Amino acid sequence: MLTFEQSAAIFDRIQRYSSADEVELLISGNRFALTRFANNAIHQNVADENQLISVRTNFGGRTARATTNKLDEDSLRRVVESSETLAKVQQPDAELLPMPSANEASSNIQGSARARTVPSRHFTETAAITPEARAEGVRKMVEVAVRHKLTTAGVFSSAESVEGILNSTGLHDWHEQTFAEVSITMLGGNSSGWQKANSPDLRQLDPGRLAEIAAQKALDSRDPHDLGAGKYTVILEPAAVLDIVGFMFWILAVRRFSTSGRSSTIASVRNCLERTSISGMTYRTRCRLALLSTGKACVGNDCRSLKMES
Repeated sequence: MLTFEQSAAIFDRIQRYSSADEVELLISGNRFALTRFANNAIHQNVADENQLISVRTNFGGRTARATTNKLDEDSLRRVVESSETLAKVQQPDAELLPMPSANEASSNIQGSARARTVPSRHFTETAAITPEARAEGVRKMVEVAVRHKLTTAGVFSSAESVEGILNSTGLHDWHEQTFAEVSITMLGGNSSGWQKANSPDLRQLDPGRLAEIAAQKALDSRDPHDLGAGKYTVILEPAAVLDIVGFMFWILAVRRFSTSGRSSTIASVRNCLERTSISGMTYRTRCRLALLSTGKACVGNDCRSLKMES
């Protein structure tokens, strides 16, 4: 996994290759692993790791970006050349802002959530999880299925990721986080139960407890009968709502961005992503719901009241 020091060294090399007025590097890295099980047995264990760098150059308002996942010297030189070649054939953009400096970035977050202490989303235990540890979690879930005479299937996944931005005006910022998720389905003769949970902290996940919840749903829904047409109150669990809203966001919001050209919308959403959760709903979710329902973003920091701007 890339470190900040390695990323800074990559940026130094990119700057040496570039003749642009300004140069910016966006860098990300991800390590993902997954253990999949079905019919009460593990049948797949996969893992992959990738890094991605995106270079933007600016020549007097003419700007372009090029991307690669290769970090050798020739590839770094080529990605800089590609960005500069594309930038030089662009028309100057009179509204293009200069790349922010470290001081500008700091002044823009004074008094915001980021100015306060932000809880870490990177946990050593999650980053260090092994296939054997995930298999142990699967074993606990299978034991619950066998005890209730059910069949189980699902996944136990984990990930570690980093993101950074470095530019020639002195802005160097870095973020790292971890992620673990358990999703489990319990199957009976004519019923089923499902449960899912995720957290950046592996210690917050209890595969055995999640399996018990899924198993109880399968047991409670045995021998279903027809239900007549009518109006019924349906209560969705948080995991189900998250999946629905997540799919809606990626399908619809991306289309809105591409067709409306709302740069202010994107900036406002990014601002809201930095917020913490309140009243059981994260600011991220509030912004997504606002964006989906109206095509407008939260004004400034006021996501709670969902005030809108065009």
